Amino acid sequence: MPRKIRQYAQRVKILKYVKSGEGWRFANVVERNGKVVRDHVLISGVDEHHPEGSYYIEWYEIGNHRRRKAVQDFAEVVEAARRKAVEMEAMRAGLIEAPPVVVAAAPPESLAVGRAIDKYLEFIQNHRSRRTFLAYRYTLDTLFRESCQAKSVDDISRADVLNFMTHCYQQDLGHRTVYDKLVVVLQMLKRFGRTKLIEASDWPNYVEKIRPIYEPEEIRTMLSHADEKEALFLKFMMGSGFRDREAQCVTWRDVDFHHSVVRVTAKPIWRFRPKNYEERSVPLSTTLIQQLQAAKERLNAQPAQLVFPNSKGMPNTETDMIVKRVAERAKLNCGQCITKHGNRCADGPYCQHYFLHKFRHTFATEHLRHGVDIRTLQAWMGHRDIKSTMVYLKGVQSKDALAKVNAGVSASYVA
Repeated sequence: MPRKIRQYAQRVKILKYVKSGEGWRFANVVERNGKVVRDHVLISGVDEHHPEGSYYIEWYEIGNHRRRKAVQDFAEVVEAARRKAVEMEAMRAGLIEAPPVVVAAAPPESLAVGRAIDKYLEFIQNHRSRRTFLAYRYTLDTLFRESCQAKSVDDISRADVLNFMTHCYQQDLGHRTVYDKLVVVLQMLKRFGRTKLIEASDWPNYVEKIRPIYEPEEIRTMLSHADEKEALFLKFMMGSGFRDREAQCVTWRDVDFHHSVVRVTAKPIWRFRPKNYEERSVPLSTTLIQQLQAAKERLNAQPAQLVFPNSKGMPNTETDMIVKRVAERAKLNCGQCITKHGNRCADGPYCQHYFLHKFRHTFATEHLRHGVDIRTLQAWMGHRDIKSTMVYLKGVQSKDALAKVNAGVSASYVA
């Protein structure tokens, strides 16, 4: 049954520009219990749900000229109609002059999904790191483009977002990975004015795992089987907690030998920007600083040169393989790993238990174990959100925890 249309002084009414059939049209909004129902309009007298499109107010000025004005926020559309109605009543009473006649602009054409993806990826390519761009490109240009059936951004609905998640799961992606890729898609849609497309219960559920760390004996074994350059690099990763890209682009100028700190700074020449656009300083142990200084003097290195370059003096993008090669040389491979490319760690440096980022996990966990407060560690790690730092608390055991366990009742049963 058709609902009453909200009007003000018979002069102002609320419309929504929606897609109907093969085209777009203005439709009257629906009112229930004296309130406008969000995303509900009348199409040929039938109440239909249309989350796409924009809201407008419509009125007639002197001379029977119809006027429309877009209102971006649904929460403001009723108040906009009320204010316009008051203004029209004041003009009719002669209290204010009528504004000059202005032809209303046609509503903008809806942006095609493919074009939106291209524009957003162009933005990411110019404002983020190449690694971020490649990750976003796979998410949007492959996964989302393949799964999305809507033709325009305004057509995208909750069902399209859920289809995208289903498509990700069909590619054997885990819940955490799907969560991250969903964030990317929603960020893109928000940039083009589409928000609140899914419900809280739609988000993938995943278990926040304890971050794996290297045990002291593993580190000692790797260092004993590493050459001089490899050993210094592994010590630096353990002592700084740097991300791999940060370590690739650290120069001797970033190492402050007087204050025993190393800095993460932007390197435009290598298109490196610190994550979250925040430069930071991390303290290094005196022993590590002394070893770095000795290496600098031995190499007669200049301030602008990289600390850990490749053979051509450029950032070494194969730093993760340093860890894997040393682990294989030290006979630490588990012998059971098989990579997605079919490489077996029993046959080469492919063990998935030994990777560069694990030093960062170890750095964070060990500092928390030794009493570094969470805010200080957040600054050292370069985390914008402290929640990212707090995940390391799961792997921390207080100093007296083992003593309490050994003194407990359960320990007596296994004595």
